[in-house]
Amino acid sequence: MLKFKIKLPILYYNSIIKLVGRLCIKDFMNKRFWRHTLLVGILLFCNPLAALEVKGLFEVELVARSESTEDRDQAIKQALYAVLDRILISEDISKIPVVQEMLLAAQHYVKQSQYSLLPADEYADTGARLYRVQFDEDQVLQMLSKTQVGIWSEIRPETLLWLVVDADGSRQFYNADAMPDIESALTFSAKIKGVPIIYPLLDIEEQQKISVNDVLGTDSRNLLSASSRYEAPAVMAGRLLKKADCWQSEWAFYFDGKIKQWSSSCQGLKPTIAAGIKGAYTVLSNYYGLKPQTPIVPAIK
Repeated sequence: MLKFKIKLPILYYNSIIKLVGRLCIKDFMNKRFWRHTLLVGILLFCNPLAALEVKGLFEVELVARSESTEDRDQAIKQALYAVLDRILISEDISKIPVVQEMLLAAQHYVKQSQYSLLPADEYADTGARLYRVQFDEDQVLQMLSKTQVGIWSEIRPETLLWLVVDADGSRQFYNADAMPDIESALTFSAKIKGVPIIYPLLDIEEQQKISVNDVLGTDSRNLLSASSRYEAPAVMAGRLLKKADCWQSEWAFYFDGKIKQWSSSCQGLKPTIAAGIKGAYTVLSNYYGLKPQTPIVPAIK
């Protein structure tokens, strides 16, 4: 995590993060120079808000059915799709022509890959393997630079997540130690989308100021007041409701002086949490990402 010295309003912080992200992408052929020079030279003067260089955006680990050529090629396609889905600015990247074109030649973008064994108790008597794929960042960005597709760089702010869980007749704040299934799903979804998430401390002082009812209440003043100690640019509030055989969720995202709300219908725990993280990605990528410049065409008089 990067640490900074001078405290600036979030408005200025957002502008600087957006600038750094744009510069990192704009000259991607010299991206390593921009990455290190700009982070050291510019961000050292920002406030102690958490700005991260998210590593591993172009790497994916997934389960391949076997080491056969067919299963390997399918795994590479899935891995490339996951990479593109965490850097492109789009609600549905499957509809983007360049994505469809790249997936047809997914092997072309592989820098290196490696198989490893999976736990025997989970994949006994199968040929399945854990498959790690690293893609060539320069080649991927070079291909994307020829299109009108927006890109979000690896310089990303942290999001503070307040999460309430309604399950087994009780309503309580999310506790990673007591809720390992939820912790695993949150970690996985945040990694898949490249969204850095932090959580409130929920110490005694904090619990005296905010209750579970404040998280998605109509009055957000207590929530935002309690969030101020973390100085996070984005605050996300969520509620998971466990039904008999599925989960429902509600989400609210506070960012840039605005609020976006959404919900998900009854489904499994992993897709329910993924819907929440995807919503955060959509807001942040649209704000910080580099979008293609539309040429100005003079009006015909």
